[in-house]
Amino acid sequence: MKKIQHTIPLFLACFSFMNAQVGVGISTPNPNAQLDITSSSKGFLLPRVALTATNNPSPLTAHVEGMMVYNTATNTSVAANPVYPGEYYNDGTQWQRKSALNDVRMITGGTITDLLSSTPIDIAAGTPTTTTLSTFSFTLDRPSSVEFSGNISMSFNVNGDSNTPVGDAAIKLVTANFVFTTAPGGIALNSPFGDSTITYMNAVTANITTIIGNFYTAPHATLLLPAGNYVVNLNGLASSSNAFRVTYGSGVRDMVQIKATPTK
Repeated sequence: MKKIQHTIPLFLACFSFMNAQVGVGISTPNPNAQLDITSSSKGFLLPRVALTATNNPSPLTAHVEGMMVYNTATNTSVAANPVYPGEYYNDGTQWQRKSALNDVRMITGGTITDLLSSTPIDIAAGTPTTTTLSTFSFTLDRPSSVEFSGNISMSFNVNGDSNTPVGDAAIKLVTANFVFTTAPGGIALNSPFGDSTITYMNAVTANITTIIGNFYTAPHATLLLPAGNYVVNLNGLASSSNAFRVTYGSGVRDMVQIKATPTK
């Protein structure tokens, strides 16, 4: 009986300790935290492991939702599920890379320099015309989320004249978009994406002798792309039932920005 009397209090004490909050470097942990680590001179070190692929739990025996590690290995042998050094968390089915600010790579853009010089293009009646405004080449060393964005200026004038605004009341359509001309297998070539269209019509024809100003269109798209080499064109596509002149880059705020954030 005495043995039982001593065992029960000890068991209860252990149970209470196991369910209490834990403080490291602090005697009174935050009441909302199960584990409170406090230090002004030291950090928290994640377990360092060598992952083999995002779809493989190894060195764990199974995927565990919420698990966090620092991966020390680079393994690209599994093309669809490569891993690179950095922090990863497990969503219960695979490893997901935690992207940091310094992972984001600015491929082009990020300055206030005007991208396009004025480029006048005469558009024949009923003949859609595509013009390549700029070309960009880049290489992705790993699968990435790539954001394409632009701000493209233009003005509208009579065919063959950059000084007289058009006033024929015919609708003019101009679309700015991006097109891959080189990309890894599985990525469609010469297929426009990120389309942004402006519609212009001016019915006033008398006493107009000066340009009425610039218009802007903003192509944009975010794509998940595999590692590889890419060449992408920024294109302008213009059309109308009547002939006219569109001048791309007529303003001073033209820009294109391409940013890549690794997803693996």
